[in-house]
This record gives sequence, C-alpha cells and structure tokens, in this order.
Amino acid sequence: MHSMMRPFVLAGAIVATTSLALAQVNSNNSTLNNGGDVVFLYSSPSSGFTSGANPPDVAGDWYYKVWEGEGTLNHVTALGSVMEVDGFYESLFDTFWGTIGSPASSAADFYERTLGPAVASTLNPGILEPGFVTAGFTTETLVIVGNSGFGNPCTVAPSLCSPVGSTCPPTGFVNGYLVELNFSSTPGTGIVLPADGTSASDTALTYFVNGGMTATGGVCGLGDYGLQDVHSTDETQRDDAGGVNIVGGFQLGGGGPLAEAVTSMAEANLTFRDRVTSAVADSGTGIGVEVGDNGGGATNGRRLDVSSGLATLGVELRDLAGSGGGNLAVAGASLTPIPNPGVPIFGGLGNLMVVPDGVFSATSAIWSGSISPTVFTFTSEGAFIGPQIPVPASVFGIEIYIQGICFKFFGTKFVVTFPRICIKF
Repeated sequence: MHSMMRPFVLAGAIVATTSLALAQVNSNNSTLNNGGDVVFLYSSPSSGFTSGANPPDVAGDWYYKVWEGEGTLNHVTALGSVMEVDGFYESLFDTFWGTIGSPASSAADFYERTLGPAVASTLNPGILEPGFVTAGFTTETLVIVGNSGFGNPCTVAPSLCSPVGSTCPPTGFVNGYLVELNFSSTPGTGIVLPADGTSASDTALTYFVNGGMTATGGVCGLGDYGLQDVHSTDETQRDDAGGVNIVGGFQLGGGGPLAEAVTSMAEANLTFRDRVTSAVADSGTGIGVEVGDNGGGATNGRRLDVSSGLATLGVELRDLAGSGGGNLAVAGASLTPIPNPGVPIFGGLGNLMVVPDGVFSATSAIWSGSISPTVFTFTSEGAFIGPQIPVPASVFGIEIYIQGICFKFFGTKFVVTFPRICIKF
C-alpha cells in the first residue's frame, strides 16, 4: 500500500497535491474521470453498517461507477475473456485524524466496496446501476480493507494545518492521503471480471459509506467523518440521457439509487493486472485534453461530444510490465469490430478485435511510439500516449473501436495485444 498526503477543500475545489516517488507493483490504471474537484459528505450521521460488515448495507449511503463491457472491458487473456483487478487508486480523508498515539479508531476506515454486475435500471431508463439493487447480492466480490492506521497529516506535515503544529486543517479543508492499494501478487489472485465486450461484462464498482459517522462538532468542528468520495464535477461527455450520467450514481439513506449529473463522476480508479487502453479526448469546450489525476482518460473518452467542431481524440496504452524499453506500441481505430475473442495473430500471441481498415491504417501511423516509464502523480507507470487527432462534427452518431499492439525487440521477445475499447461520437 502506497500513500501520499493530500489536502482538499470540503465540497469545494482541489487546492494542492504533493508528489512522492515510490515503487509500484504491476498495476495499470483505468480512471474514467478528469480529476477530482470536490469531496462529498453523505448523511450525518452516515447511514449504513460499520466497517467490516459482510454483506454491506444496501439500505445505507453508497455511490458507484460503471466500467461498460462494450466501452472498456473487452479482452482476451490466457484465462479467457476476462480482466483482472489487482487494486485501487483512491483518496482517503478524515475530518478528525486524532494524533499519533491515539486509539486506532481515530484513523479513518476505508469504505467497503463491491465489484459486480451492472444492469439496466428499472426506475431510470437508460441508466446502468449495480445489479444488487434489484437482484440482491449474487456474484459480487466484497473487498474489506478496514482501518488505515494512518497518522494525523498535521503531525506528519505540520504546514498542512492551522495554526502550524495544531491538530486541525484550516477551516473548510480536510486532510488525507492519496492511496494505492494492491492485493494481488500473481495472475489469477486478483478480482477476475468478465470482459467479453457485451453487457454481460458491465461492471459496477460500489463504495459503501461507513455508518455512524458525524460531520458536526468535535475537535476540528466537522465531527469525525471518513471521506472517500472525491468527485469530478466538470466532465464533458456527450449527454445521452437527459442531463444524467449513464454510468454513475449514488444513494442516500436507503432512498433508492439516483443517477448523477452528466458532468459528474467519482474519481475512484481501478488498477488492472492486464494492460489497459484508454481514449483521451478534448471536447473542444476550453478545458483541453481531459485526463485523470493519474493519467488515463475521462468520461468524454467513452462518449465524445463533437458538436463544438473542435474535438480531438488520442489514446493511452498502459502496460507497466512492458515498459522496460525496446518496444514499439501501435494503436489503431477501426469502424468495424471483430467480436470477442477476435482473430489470433502472430502465432496466437495476441488476438486482433478490430478490422484493419483505412481508418486503422491512418490512425496507427500517428499513434505509434514506445511504452516508457511515466510518472503521472507519484508512482512510475508504463505508458504510451498518442497524439491528439482532430474529430469533426460530421462524425456524430458514429462509433469507433480502438485496440493496441506492443512488440518487444530485445531481451524477452513478445507480442501482446491490448483490450479493445469503443468510443461513441
């Protein structure tokens, strides 16, 4: 587990991050947001079971985001059409950390979370939500991390607090950590998700807010409330559902799931043992190219609004294990997909899942380079980041499919293919 301190405005704008270089295991980030802007409180006292409950409280406070099969989970591996989650890249804040030497309960507990099926909502047509809403828990995997044991950031870095050396951050701020959790050491020991590129692979990551936390009073004036829901609030994905986000939402105190705004998305990121393909785009709204806090693409890399006439599209291939040098990475877009498992290529070393048409030839000539060690935030990743290509407004209504291939030229020789993703214009 790696971490760095991160001060944040409570329900306000991000103010600062620090950088710390640390070692990292074989994880490849999939972000699906353009970086955190606010950290959200839920009910006070928070509604739900306390940390460690199995199963978690479906009737409490929780929030979720969805990785769609067609859009992101479409891969062929030695284990089949699956992708393996080996950790999380997320934030952990607390309105009162206590001090070094205080009981462990003064340190924030991580929220419990599940990975499981996402299904079409029966109450909100066109929206995907966790399958347990209607079917109860079925094939979900529950992850219980428990107490962080982290010390008070005011003690670790006194300048974060006011006055310097006190136990509390400045009024309106919360202190916490940016954390990378890794729980898988060898292939197959992580959380294996279906990845056949169909709705059967739609997967919801749901965080259950710990119950009984309060956000008023106490030593620092904001009670004792652990916070993990850092949210992006300026996403620019195309609006396909009347102003709401198709793949993200929340619940307050058992009131039923609600889709959030189309501009909103939880920051919580999955890390995969498998290679990751991300579309990285600029919607032409003035924000620029939208990337997550640790690289990767935003929601506009799934559904790109091209109405401005100024949109552009690039690609990021993430492969930490293959970043040692001597490789050529190529990504290409195609108008024609090949259904999973695709067509074996290079003697079965990989599976091609797009037709190498004219669009593929044109884009792969631009999206080529090497997968190299890259530091986005505070750990070394392995990434190839392709240039942005203009996307005219005339492509509205078209879908394209992107896949990458990496060739290793010295040392251990290999050819690998990346997951196929889908971008809707």
